[in-house]
Amino acid sequence: MVKKTEHDKENTGTEYVSTVLSLLDEEENVVSDVQKEIFEDEIKELPPIEEGQLNVSGVYLYDVEDKLEVKVYIRNGLSYDLNLNKIPFVITNSKGDVLAAQKFNLSSLGTLPPHSARPLKLYFDKENVKVDKIPEDDWKIILEGNLSITSKVRPRYEGLPESIDIKDKLVFDKFLEELPEMTEGEFSISTFSVGLRKNGNILVTAVMRNATNKPITIDKIPITVLDAKKRAVKSEKFTLDNFTVSPYRAKICNFAFPTNVHPEEDTSLNDWSVVYKLVKISGGKNIKAVKRKK
Repeated sequence: MVKKTEHDKENTGTEYVSTVLSLLDEEENVVSDVQKEIFEDEIKELPPIEEGQLNVSGVYLYDVEDKLEVKVYIRNGLSYDLNLNKIPFVITNSKGDVLAAQKFNLSSLGTLPPHSARPLKLYFDKENVKVDKIPEDDWKIILEGNLSITSKVRPRYEGLPESIDIKDKLVFDKFLEELPEMTEGEFSISTFSVGLRKNGNILVTAVMRNATNKPITIDKIPITVLDAKKRAVKSEKFTLDNFTVSPYRAKICNFAFPTNVHPEEDTSLNDWSVVYKLVKISGGKNIKAVKRKK
């Protein structure tokens, strides 16, 4: 067995991140506590990685019949989830000579959370190993070429009122958690609720999610409220004042449509929906009655 024990460390002033052990759910149930401690000790011995870096670090390699087994840790130094697909790995020496090279499909690795490390064994076919013997103290494994990576993002709330009721917060958290993961670079708007308030306003509450690495400012947004029969009853373009969603964050925003209906209590319009575009209201339709939802 050839064990990797030395690492080059440079003091460049670069921001580094710590990574913690992450296992697949099915592995969590079968891997012993002792083995987890071994994994954690090995992670502590790995060289630091930079913020925003995807890294592979080798621990050991040895021959297994017609294969070369290499134990590595895949580490995600980014602030969002990663899903890896076809990844080219190269084993080199200190001179940069290529000792082995092979592309692996890592879809079975699952989603790699932010700032996490996951152990993995790679099996190089001997036909892809270019030397008879890997030097004991002169090898490293690196990622090379075009990487097939799908970046998955789960934005978290920002700007929630400090006075928010804990029950309301749990409801908002549950709603956000149940929304589908986003792909890096996306921006989405999801309708949280539609209701008729005692003051006569139809209140639309939306959750805006930003899965990009830059803040996004919304100046204007068109919204149309549809009744239970999908008929447009209110349509308006709203102007927002300095409404910005930070990178990888979610923010709640309310939109009020005045009506001539004033119920005795705030009423949820559970069968109603919203589309984020302007729709012509046929015949200048007004809301005359809304049945109270229990």
